[in-house]
Amino acid sequence: MRPTQRVGAHRSTSSGGWPRWAILLAGLAVAIVLAAAGLFALDTLRPQAPPPAETQAPEVVDDPAAIDPSLDASITVLNSSGERRFAAAVGQALADEGWDVIATSVSTPADTTVVWFDSEDLAPVARGLVARLGVGEAQLSEGRLSGTPITIVLGPDAVGTAPSVEPHESMLPDPSQTVPAP
Repeated sequence: MRPTQRVGAHRSTSSGGWPRWAILLAGLAVAIVLAAAGLFALDTLRPQAPPPAETQAPEVVDDPAAIDPSLDASITVLNSSGERRFAAAVGQALADEGWDVIATSVSTPADTTVVWFDSEDLAPVARGLVARLGVGEAQLSEGRLSGTPITIVLGPDAVGTAPSVEPHESMLPDPSQTVPAP
């Protein structure tokens, strides 16, 4: 080998590339951009919940003439309010409007007014009676509570709210009969 010949000339003393910190910074920027793009893609591909359906108000039959004739929508009115002859007065007012009130009676005390019905077919009629009374709630019973499929139990909250008129003798309950409140 010649002494004037350079050894290791294939190695360069200066680097012509990027500094290490710039490469790391560029890699970090690429990772952030890819992560953001992935999250955006996942968000757009995620199944979306359907828009909330418009809730329809439950059907209410507040006109006795609109009741399906094939339904037995006869009514018993029970007085649980403590007011004398209140069931008869409310029953008479409902009968005068065309509702099929069959009987009125006295009931054991109850706190609130409830219109009980024994079949889902009668739910719109029961809600209509609640609307007409201006008080109470309609509830499905687990069977017939009285001799009719709809039983109105008038609580103290109905006094002064429910329509009432002077009852005819036929609407007055038998004072010897007291029906237990459901």
